[in-house]
Amino acid sequence: MEIRVTRGYRSVNDIDEMIGMMGDRASKLPQNQKFIIAADWRNVTVMSPDTAVRARAMLAKANARVVRSAILTLADQSTANLQVLRLVREAENENRRHFVNPREQHSWLSEVLTPEESGRLSVFLGLTSGPVAI
Repeated sequence: MEIRVTRGYRSVNDIDEMIGMMGDRASKLPQNQKFIIAADWRNVTVMSPDTAVRARAMLAKANARVVRSAILTLADQSTANLQVLRLVREAENENRRHFVNPREQHSWLSEVLTPEESGRLSVFLGLTSGPVAI
């Protein structure tokens, strides 16, 4: 599942919209099928306390179906990164990680992706500009 947060999470409503989108996509899969999440949160800044609480609930809600989940943020957003690190830790899933380097995120997720999925992830993260020959 590719998730790009373009506007950031400015309110609880933004998180609720993402929960709805994720639920819609997950509902199209067989109920027992697990998935991998590549999340681009580079536009996310520090969230208000109530928005962060809802974001933690969003992460924890998907735990049972997550094989791996990686959130990418910008390295120069130190306060937001601390908040995201806390959210990932509090989601209590050892298969969730936070990254500030897209190549490192790609490498970690690619360990459990097919070559085709890894190529698509490379495009999603902006590491390559188009279809990757496999």
